[in-house]
Amino acid sequence: MLDRLRTSRADVLPDLMAGVTSALSYIPQGMAYALVAGVSPIYGLYTGVFAPVIGGLLAGSSFIVITVTNELAMPTGGILAAFGPESAAQALFTLTFLIGLIQLAFGLLKFGKVTRFISHCVTTGFIAGVGVLLILGQLQKLTGYKGQLSGNIFVRTWNWLLHLNQLDWHTTLVGLFTLGIIVVLQNTRLKAVALVVALLVATLGVFLLHWNSVELVGALSRIPRGLPSPVVPDFRMIAQLLIPALSLAVLGLSVAAGVSQNYPEPDGAMPDASSDFVAQGAANLMGGFFQGMPAGGSISRTATSISAGAKSRWANIFAGMVLGIVLLLFAGFAELVPMAGLAALLISIGIGVLSPDRIARVWNTHAAERLAMVTTFVLTLVIPLHWAIFAGVGLTLFVYIYSSSTKVRLVQIVRSGEGDFQEVAAPAQLPSHSVVALHAYGNAFFAAVYTLEAALPAPENTDNSVVIFGLRGRESITSSAVAMLERYVRRLHARGNRLMLFGVEPPVRRALERTGLIKALGEEHVFAASATIGGSFQEAWVAAHEIVSRKTQDA
Repeated sequence: MLDRLRTSRADVLPDLMAGVTSALSYIPQGMAYALVAGVSPIYGLYTGVFAPVIGGLLAGSSFIVITVTNELAMPTGGILAAFGPESAAQALFTLTFLIGLIQLAFGLLKFGKVTRFISHCVTTGFIAGVGVLLILGQLQKLTGYKGQLSGNIFVRTWNWLLHLNQLDWHTTLVGLFTLGIIVVLQNTRLKAVALVVALLVATLGVFLLHWNSVELVGALSRIPRGLPSPVVPDFRMIAQLLIPALSLAVLGLSVAAGVSQNYPEPDGAMPDASSDFVAQGAANLMGGFFQGMPAGGSISRTATSISAGAKSRWANIFAGMVLGIVLLLFAGFAELVPMAGLAALLISIGIGVLSPDRIARVWNTHAAERLAMVTTFVLTLVIPLHWAIFAGVGLTLFVYIYSSSTKVRLVQIVRSGEGDFQEVAAPAQLPSHSVVALHAYGNAFFAAVYTLEAALPAPENTDNSVVIFGLRGRESITSSAVAMLERYVRRLHARGNRLMLFGVEPPVRRALERTGLIKALGEEHVFAASATIGGSFQEAWVAAHEIVSRKTQDA
């Protein structure tokens, strides 16, 4: 770890300035995400103190900023909704602790590849759905509507539309003005601090105009000065929170993996995903004991830090330290921030995550990816978010298995007039007195076996032919594939034809021996893979032609 922390003197000042910028711009986001999760804004601020520091010390990526994220705050709010107001904070700390425990275990066990189970199309659909929910969920706070607050998000939004005459216009003006400042500043050099500037202007405006109808953060929760005191997670809640914690742990790791892949190390190397797992796990374990929220790799905060001039992981460490100093000295000022301003901030974030380019990229790739993205998007809107993640993963696996079962291409290898070998479409009927060399491209497992079997040349009306089938590059073979080959061997033998296998790797040969398939084929008809490209095929090709030629002469 000490090697990771070494940096040049020239990088200290840029890292410090990037840390200050990151800390100040995080303050409104941390408070806003805590409100999304339905808890006190102070918990979002506390998380911004220790999570980036732990990430800076332990993460495999030098630049990834571990903190509260939109992707985790939204489902956290849905999970905590099942607990009463008196238990929500304790449930939050316990959930954060469990997420940390799971992520730390994944990291220590080197499960860096687990993020592959959440595909890009699923995360795109999920993030888009979260963006829509985020926007709709802030309309009442943006406009000061005090009407119906129960029911799902769509019921509340419809009720809001029916009662636009009951909006508080001072609150609405503050919210729209804040949103306008954010939009304008995000297209200027002040982009990194746009959120801070917008909230400062909104806060100052409400104070000077004495608009008392505008709700402030202080009316919702007191923001005490100082750092968090330790708490103990409620272990009685573990059974109720374990499955949600697992889903958020995997989601957080998947999003963070995407962040790390977009920001390689200064030397160009890709970060170690398992180390990032450990860092996130440690940050969330700390959060469970020091009043933190679930934290993960933040796309927006990482981009902000790098654009502000971060040169090393010290930028993240400085960011946490600066925020800690702010909480010690100026935390009370956060109570003066108008809720409508935070709502505007969240709406701007929601609009930002509805990335047309990202959605179009998935849409233009493959029908199966479109289906997975759209389905995950719809599920995100209608079912609890942590279950939407599991549903998206399940859908991805289903689509993968189904598409793999149909993406099998069988080709015939033939010799051209110039003496080289070419690939052509496999014949539907096996010709008599011939050698037919076949090779299959694609997945030869489970349902794909039946697609492959249907493509094999029919041998029922064929005499004196040999089929040579390639297995080169396959390190294993399933029982379904063995059973398919056994059936084809019986069909070939029924008319005196033969099957040969070439390119057989040692693990596959052992499996064929244990299942008895080699005995059925004959030892002399199985050709082991060789280091020479095409060597095993050439051996099988010559042996097959000798068999056909000898039988023809005997006839």
